[in-house]
Amino acid sequence: MSRQLFLVSALVFLLSISTALVADSPNVAFVKKTCNDATNVNLCLNTLLPEAGRINSHPKKATNLAIMATITEVQTASSKLTHQAKQPNLKSHEASSLNECSTIIANSVLGLNQALEESNRLNGDKQDKESKRMSMINDVRNVVNAVYHCTSYVQSSHSRDVLIKRAHDIVTPLDHLATNAVDLIHHMVF
Repeated sequence: MSRQLFLVSALVFLLSISTALVADSPNVAFVKKTCNDATNVNLCLNTLLPEAGRINSHPKKATNLAIMATITEVQTASSKLTHQAKQPNLKSHEASSLNECSTIIANSVLGLNQALEESNRLNGDKQDKESKRMSMINDVRNVVNAVYHCTSYVQSSHSRDVLIKRAHDIVTPLDHLATNAVDLIHHMVF
């Protein structure tokens, strides 16, 4: 029994040391500092901390990963909206509004892809880089606009409150990720 207790204690000690080492790594510290500039700090940390080693203290990599997480969420939200539109007992105008909302969200991925392309061409003088930064911000803000148009469309279609809430709940994480990506682009150091 005492041997088992010793082994468990030793294991807990080793885990605490390894956790402390990871928490104090420069890459993790960089991600934490970067996420302090984000509107949704906890979401930013949840998105980027698992990739801290890959980010390797590079602002552009952190920004690109935030954009890629937003792309993934566009696909998830669009799929969930399409699934909701196929639910039984929906009125035809409700199913139509959810399908339109899904299309609006799915099309927003084009701006995100454009933002990723722009980030790979951040060369030139400071004025060129600032121009590309603004372009990236506008490309990602298109997702925030798509979220607004999607929810407004479902509301204006006279859908039931439960469907309006469901659509809102589906696209809210996307709105938060896109907002964080804009924040990271805005604070990206060249």
